[in-house]
Amino acid sequence: MANSIRANLRDHGIAVYNGACSSVNPWRDAATGRDYVYCGINCAPSLVVQVDVATKRCRTFNFPPECTGTFGSMAVTLEGHVLVSSAGGRVVRIDPRTGKVWVTANAGKALWTMTRGADGKFYLGSSPECHLFRYDAATEQIEDIGSVAPTQTYLRSVVDGNDGYIYCSVGVAASQIMAYHIATGKITPLLPKSEVAPYFLDEFGRGRDGQIYVLTNRGHAYRFAHGAAFPVKDVAAVKRLLMLIEYWPGYCELPDGRPIIKLDPDAIQIGEGPKAKVIQLKYKTSGTNIFHLAEGPNQTIVASTIMPLYVLRYTPAKDKLENLGRGGPDNGEVYSFGHCDGKLYYANYPSGNLMCYDPAKPLHKDPPGKYQWKTNPRWIGHLGTGNCRPRAMTIDRQKRVWVGGFPEYGYRHGGMACYDTLRKKLTLFPKVIPDQSIDALAADETGDFIYGGSNIGRNGGMPNAATGSFLFSWDTRKQKVVWKAVPVPEIKHMSNLLYRDGKLYGTTGFQFFRFDVATRTTDYVVQSEISGPRPHSLSFGPDGNLYGITWMVLYRWRPETGKIEELYRCLGDDAKPFAGGSLFHRGAVIINGRIYFSCGPKVMSLRLPLETTTK
Repeated sequence: MANSIRANLRDHGIAVYNGACSSVNPWRDAATGRDYVYCGINCAPSLVVQVDVATKRCRTFNFPPECTGTFGSMAVTLEGHVLVSSAGGRVVRIDPRTGKVWVTANAGKALWTMTRGADGKFYLGSSPECHLFRYDAATEQIEDIGSVAPTQTYLRSVVDGNDGYIYCSVGVAASQIMAYHIATGKITPLLPKSEVAPYFLDEFGRGRDGQIYVLTNRGHAYRFAHGAAFPVKDVAAVKRLLMLIEYWPGYCELPDGRPIIKLDPDAIQIGEGPKAKVIQLKYKTSGTNIFHLAEGPNQTIVASTIMPLYVLRYTPAKDKLENLGRGGPDNGEVYSFGHCDGKLYYANYPSGNLMCYDPAKPLHKDPPGKYQWKTNPRWIGHLGTGNCRPRAMTIDRQKRVWVGGFPEYGYRHGGMACYDTLRKKLTLFPKVIPDQSIDALAADETGDFIYGGSNIGRNGGMPNAATGSFLFSWDTRKQKVVWKAVPVPEIKHMSNLLYRDGKLYGTTGFQFFRFDVATRTTDYVVQSEISGPRPHSLSFGPDGNLYGITWMVLYRWRPETGKIEELYRCLGDDAKPFAGGSLFHRGAVIINGRIYFSCGPKVMSLRLPLETTTK
């Protein structure tokens, strides 16, 4: 039967074309005296918008396809060329006068922020392994200086001190500021051991007074100069000086002193107070990639884009695709969806926010940078420690939303949270399975028990602290784990978990299994011959069979026998029109006999070959 349903493939379109402004750099043209702001736009592929401050005119420079993730800072060379780092490891160079855009260097590691040193070279931070790179704009050569903190993962921010040092913010297990002495290559940690803590030191950079500051994860402030750290008592003053926004390395202003402030997600503000000027960035993309797709209220399909976080909806009954707008106060993506009583609930990365969208009410109309999140969608609360990536969600028969996820960067334990939609109460459980995260959740027919699958992986590329994953049962009355089991030996994670009639159906990397809850034993394990199932992409069809996707295959899983049947495989020319060389991406759901999934920025579907009776 494989490939026989190709003719039933439908493309329902693209809903979101927005990118996210993740970096800015001011520049004054010496020949004309005009001020410009260059804005790095995170999309796929990324691009840079040049904004004429006086006229608000926007000009776009598109990047080559391999250049994605303009999360770091930009810099301008002496001749006015713009340098942009990317998470794809490339350094892109733009000549605004000719319009030429090219990859000038490839570091081979994810690149974050960039700074021009006192020697005229450009220094870039990277991950993993915290390597510092040096780029020579004259020769277009890039040099790997080496790791400034071999035991850490991210060299997230670099700032030149105008004193012969490059100051580097590293993490995630033990955050620290390292001073790199340009002349000698000596590397020195500057913060006292009492300030070292997990996570990043995101509140780090140059302040409005030209000095370099950090706000530590312990709540203290320091100033850096001449390769040393100096405590600052007035923490509030340092916060005002930094004006930090996301990954930006500190305060940024035009030559006349007007600050440049990013507004959510792709607008900027020039200046402050009544005379401030808001500029909406204008550019074109081929669509914003979808991160996750799921079922919404009233037989709809909902999805989230990735950086920026927009929520979209497709209504099959009306053949209507809609961009519902910004999905939450973060600029990441939605990891999990659920719906109850006609309302959509979802949880997003990186701050672990739980949001609620009511289709019966109008969407909020807040202007850029002034979203309140008090109306629609509405912010319910933070999901607490352990839910930086809230990957799993289930809603039980008692109308409670359960969320589980991965911990914050540098932390050890995944957490769980419960929102009671009737009592309007959010309860947090910061540690469920020690040294493990939560991959998937499923509720029984009563809501008395929640079943979960764990993951031994940790955010930020940190080494695993556990050797194998578990199935676990959470007693919602006692509020604790009442049993753990290993359904398949030596598994590391669980990408899907469904419950029906006393059985749990789960997928691991390359295995399918059925587990009996009453006996706490595994009924069968099937080795995958069709690659690994995609996360949260498994559903029961109306015929009683399970259906799901891998990168390249739509499959049927017969629950009684465990037989896995390949229904469609994306091969050769079939794969070429689709993003990433594959048809099926993360998330899938069945509505009225069709399976809906995402492919790059598109919502797509296939009609399932459903059976009259389950065999």
